[in-house]
Amino acid sequence: MRILFFGDIVARQGREIVLSCLDKLKEEYKPDIVIANGENSAHGKGITYKIYNQLRNTGIDVITMGNHTFSKSDIFENLTLMDRLVCPRNHIKYVDDCLDHIIVRVKDLRLMVVSLQCEAMMNETSASPFATMDELLEKEKNRYDICFVDLHGEATAEKRIFAEYYKEKLIAVIGTHTHVQTADERIIGNLAFISDAGMCGAYDSIIGRDIEECINARVKGMETRFTVADNKGVCCGVVIDIDENQKIATAIERIQIRPY
Repeated sequence: MRILFFGDIVARQGREIVLSCLDKLKEEYKPDIVIANGENSAHGKGITYKIYNQLRNTGIDVITMGNHTFSKSDIFENLTLMDRLVCPRNHIKYVDDCLDHIIVRVKDLRLMVVSLQCEAMMNETSASPFATMDELLEKEKNRYDICFVDLHGEATAEKRIFAEYYKEKLIAVIGTHTHVQTADERIIGNLAFISDAGMCGAYDSIIGRDIEECINARVKGMETRFTVADNKGVCCGVVIDIDENQKIATAIERIQIRPY
């Protein structure tokens, strides 16, 4: 089995670069399922039902989320219709209409996809990702074969600890949130790991945001909006290979397609 995962899709630029790269990546890697983090896909914060459908129609099978999950009020009105959207169970605004995981049949295996948030420097997190993960694994222990986790957080060490702790129980722990792709992809025990898959968004930017606005806010103390940078996009993600018989990850490869 092969999984193609896209890091945080940021605004229109991110959606467009994923759309432009997806067919080529599918032809090259021949993934059996495509997963993407969509928590920044609507103007840099959150997601809408319209954009959810756009991403699904693009060819993304499952969309994971993060700390900006509930930034757009539209999501509360359409949660029951977004049956491939996975929200962090340990988000402070989590509601029962959200899906904290989904189980999909991929080839001959039942793949469980989970979205969780870290605790370090993450104000929107309500509970430990470890406790939340343990509860979910126990609850669904007879319903899945392998489990993929999008771990959304700031601290690389916290993500690595999570991977080490669950290295015999999961097949992938893929970090998101920082929008900066790390070079620490590896196999740990049974799982594929990377601290951050990177982002799909404007290449000349501050993690997707307008550079001048970020300077004005940080250096000059000016009140600013969350303006997305408007230039060509970079496409970041990973490809993961799974041994279907042993139910373990065997390889992980970084993808980074720059516009220049």
